[in-house]
Amino acid sequence: MNNHTIQIKVWNPETSLREPTGEEISIYKVAKSMSAENFAKLFEDYLNLGGKQFQEGRLIGLHLRHTHRTLQRLGVCFSLGLIVGLSEQEYTDPRNATSIETAKKLAEMFRDGELPLGSYL
Repeated sequence: MNNHTIQIKVWNPETSLREPTGEEISIYKVAKSMSAENFAKLFEDYLNLGGKQFQEGRLIGLHLRHTHRTLQRLGVCFSLGLIVGLSEQEYTDPRNATSIETAKKLAEMFRDGELPLGSYL
């Protein structure tokens, strides 16, 4: 396995572990085939499996430091767009109230021009 493929794993109830099936899939093929809705569901499932939080996001950011500079800019723009999209909701509960309040502040900063994204080159 390399960092360009995903090794498929399934739950083995006998060992209580996720174990490889031997099947691999190209990350590029998956990315090329996904819609925004597919990505949202993939991201939702990724977050849900293990309760990913700030540290996992930071780790992904650390990995992306080595990618093309334009892709880094796109990553920041994409992430801010995701946050602004989440901010556009009226109803919250105690599980997400603080994070949506933070998202609304960042969205306001973006609208006020306080978070420049730079040009797409």
